[in-house]
Amino acid sequence: MIKFSLRHMLESSPYELILSGDSFVFQTDFGIHYSVSFNKEDIVLGECDTYQLIIRKIEERRSCYDPKVEKTILSIISEFFRLNLEVMLYMCDTSDGKEEVRNRLFLSWFEKYADKKRFTICKAHMEIEGEGLFFCIIVDNRNPKLVAITEDFNEQAALLTGGKP
Repeated sequence: MIKFSLRHMLESSPYELILSGDSFVFQTDFGIHYSVSFNKEDIVLGECDTYQLIIRKIEERRSCYDPKVEKTILSIISEFFRLNLEVMLYMCDTSDGKEEVRNRLFLSWFEKYADKKRFTICKAHMEIEGEGLFFCIIVDNRNPKLVAITEDFNEQAALLTGGKP
């Protein structure tokens, strides 16, 4: 089970976070609600548990750019890694054909704010029935199993993608 300190997240989150079940929920200044959660996956990499990050916009309406959203989500991710040395898996939703845009956006957020010396990011892409599937793992470099984790990911990704990154 992963650990979080809501108090600690609220210190760096521009939006108020509410714990609702296993999800962190927040509302933007534009009235859009988001849910952020971590689901434990059956995938074990380097003998570490893997948790999929799930970001869901609850209202299905367009919203304008809001830098507070990325800062809020990154405060949650930061807390995940502050208290846990597990693997975080990120996969992009393919339901509306915007998975490539989501992938670029998420990685740009992470690369913009995250300490590059603190994390290792491994990425992969594959096509399934004409849809692009983008996925990556993020591992805190403090994890003593970092090498085994990245090797396992790269082996699994090569099997899934036919050896293409």
